[in-house]
Amino acid sequence: MALVTAICLGLALLVLALLAITAGVRNSDNRAQRANGGPTSIFVAALAYVVVLAPVVIPYGLVLATTLLLIVVIALPAISAGLAVKIRARLGSNARDVYDWAGVLVSSALLAGLLATAGSVVSLMGGLNRMLVTAVIGLAAAGYLLAQGREAASRTSRWTLGFALVIPIILLLGGAVVSSPEVLVDSLVPYEPLPLGSAAALVLAVAACGLLDPSMGTVLRGSAKPGKAALWGAIIAGGFVLVFGIGLALMYGGAFVAPTLQAFLLAAAPPLVIGYFLFFAVFVLASAADTQLAAGSEVAAASISPAKRRPITFVLVVFAIVLAILVPAPGQILAVAAIFAAAAFGAVLPAASGRLPDLAATVGTAIGVVGAAVVALVMGVSSALTFSTATAVCLIVAFAFSLVTSTILGKRQPAAAPVAA
Repeated sequence: MALVTAICLGLALLVLALLAITAGVRNSDNRAQRANGGPTSIFVAALAYVVVLAPVVIPYGLVLATTLLLIVVIALPAISAGLAVKIRARLGSNARDVYDWAGVLVSSALLAGLLATAGSVVSLMGGLNRMLVTAVIGLAAAGYLLAQGREAASRTSRWTLGFALVIPIILLLGGAVVSSPEVLVDSLVPYEPLPLGSAAALVLAVAACGLLDPSMGTVLRGSAKPGKAALWGAIIAGGFVLVFGIGLALMYGGAFVAPTLQAFLLAAAPPLVIGYFLFFAVFVLASAADTQLAAGSEVAAASISPAKRRPITFVLVVFAIVLAILVPAPGQILAVAAIFAAAAFGAVLPAASGRLPDLAATVGTAIGVVGAAVVALVMGVSSALTFSTATAVCLIVAFAFSLVTSTILGKRQPAAAPVAA
């Protein structure tokens, strides 16, 4: 099995690299438009959220209600990013730096979560070493990005949509054959409902991250119609989750619960079937990873020096690989990043008015994060680092503390000239 997995892993990464380097070269007239990505890049960027957060939801049972929640989770970041385009344009230089670097943190957390998920899936189903798989996929994605940058990630995104829909469509067709729609309402499989506090924390976290997400923000800022691109990206992403969720529910009697015997039945399939699944899974996960890495490195390089994009790319991917190996639970990584994102957005929000100076953005972010950390300690670190009611409270506290701090410090400064959008 390990040999079949290694071959499928290598083929997926090879095809991805070839597409990244060669696809779209002949269409030189549309090169700028293709390099931007459009709705397909928005879909692939949004896909990272559902990949990272699905392990938080699935232990409670993937049923119709949690499928709808995952649709919100995957569609909301695109809508938030669309709303944030004008907000970022009104920020001064200092507030924009805080905004952008918080976005780099978000993309790094999503990248680490994707790599951790890829390592766990290939290790569980294919028998390869988790740490080795995590490092190989991360370094492979960084390889062609070092040469082509965000343009390579945009190229792979155009192909990922077709590859990503293969498994959900197979599940939906298989479920339609072996089951009936009644199980979507009256599940044959027992499951525990997802707590309301966890659902609220998930929604708040993805909204906060989406407002600063550079993988979506860079696409929308370069689009002639950012609202339309964000909407279509959200619709494609939501449709993907709907098909996938209904297919799994039909296949497994109305609920898919992991980790249970249901999950291990996937790993009991013949080696060629598992290899077929892993080929598409690795392709999609690696493509989503290169989207996050490309966006994070481009934004960081723009703040430091465009000539340093390549070393920054290498540093970010090594950081994400180490983080994914040390913290294999992707939900915990994103929960912490979301608190920073909420604090950063609250800190820069007063500067978006154009009337307050943005010198307090860094201080506001720091105070917001510290305030959330205090609340997390009071409510219990173990619960605050997962998606629960405590996490929702921490996100609100981080946003409120940073917003109030930046507003107060901003009003104490001399009035600044408005910044044109």
